[in-house]
Amino acid sequence: MDIILRNYYKLLGNIDVVLILALIFITTAAIVLGVAVFFTRQGRIQKRLERLLPDQPLPPQPSTNAEGLLRTEKTGSIAKLTRPLHNIIAPKEGSTRKKMRLKLIRAGFRSELAFYNFVAAKIILVLALPTFYVVTRFFYKLTPDVILSCVLLAVLGYFIPDFIVWANIRARQERITKALPDALDLMVVCVESGYGLDMTFKRVGEEMRAISPDVSDEFALTNMEIRAGRSRDESFKEMALRTDVAEVHSLMTMLTQTSRFGTSLAKALRIHADAMRIKRRQLAEEQAAKTAVKLVFPLILFIFPSLLIVLAGPAFIRIYQALLPALAK
Repeated sequence: MDIILRNYYKLLGNIDVVLILALIFITTAAIVLGVAVFFTRQGRIQKRLERLLPDQPLPPQPSTNAEGLLRTEKTGSIAKLTRPLHNIIAPKEGSTRKKMRLKLIRAGFRSELAFYNFVAAKIILVLALPTFYVVTRFFYKLTPDVILSCVLLAVLGYFIPDFIVWANIRARQERITKALPDALDLMVVCVESGYGLDMTFKRVGEEMRAISPDVSDEFALTNMEIRAGRSRDESFKEMALRTDVAEVHSLMTMLTQTSRFGTSLAKALRIHADAMRIKRRQLAEEQAAKTAVKLVFPLILFIFPSLLIVLAGPAFIRIYQALLPALAK
């Protein structure tokens, strides 16, 4: 007993070890608590469903791609495990939550679980990165440098999910911009074939699936909103807001004005498609013109020094060998 008490007091005297163990305990407890609450809650829900519907199976999930967009997309089981943590630290209904949801939607994460995934990733990274750093330095003291490193790692872990979402938004916007002229050409074909605007959106959503899933998803989701009873103007505004692409904004504005003033939809779509194609060609020419300027810095920093060493190196060596005896005298 005396040995145990002696080791206990010795452990309390070493504040570094205490802080490390406390940090590990908090991280482990948070993960275990989330898993336990999730499975307990799932068990209660399953029992209630069995009591209410003892002889009826649960309804199957939608099989079509368009209907599946309203439920799950790019989400996994991590969100389900960490969902209880969201109720503690995630912002409630308000402007902050809406902005975060809008960013995730623009990045292609439409499911409600995506928001839990995003918040859970922040929690896990904020706790895991400093914990890993401290554990790797277990045999060192918690100096101010170590504490500062832990703080910086926690801040880095907090902003890593934001950076990933931002990168996904940029990549998705570029994919939509590149594929939109093809979707417009398909819309022109559908309208000239006698399709209405609603059927045109549905057909474009189906045909663009193999070419551009992002454009296909947006057209299919907009068509579903219109079929559900939402006005076309509101559905078009929502599509422009979800994508945050200038070309989509102009397309939705053009469709709204066309349906409002009764002008020829096929002619307007063809003119808009030609304008977008010209704009895309001009953008490609602009990028090609910038290539020469962008190559200047790699040439000066990397290629030019290598050429200088290869071409002038032997001459400098000969000059040095010729002047060395004179300098020695």
